[in-house]
Amino acid sequence: MKKILFVCTGNTCRSPMAEGIFNFLAKENNLDYIAESAGLVTSTGLNYSENSVKVCKEIGIDIENGKSVFIKDIDINDYDLFVPMSVSHAQALVSLGVPKNKICLLKSSGISDPYGGDMDIYKKCCLEIKNAVINLIEKL
Repeated sequence: MKKILFVCTGNTCRSPMAEGIFNFLAKENNLDYIAESAGLVTSTGLNYSENSVKVCKEIGIDIENGKSVFIKDIDINDYDLFVPMSVSHAQALVSLGVPKNKICLLKSSGISDPYGGDMDIYKKCCLEIKNAVINLIEKL
């Protein structure tokens, strides 16, 4: 099974939503992939944001029990593909030693961070992530 790592800043909003959506759709489509997520500036073990959990639940995806993971607490060699939420996240991955050919932006213009926003901002972000994940799956 191939492993994908979704990456954002705090690993409490965007990348957990992407992980949950990807794993749901991968299972639904019998893909030989599993996703995880991590953050570049976080601590391992933080709860996912309440709004991320809520908007995912609204589309039938449960990420409630997930916890943040600091990227330096994992072995980057375990992953086949890295999917950052922005160009700056991609650059940070390269600086950590991830080969450029293993990095694929989720969306070329990036996914805006909903952190601190209201539910409408989270809903918009979740839909943007879902559409981008569908496009990613089509390319795999």
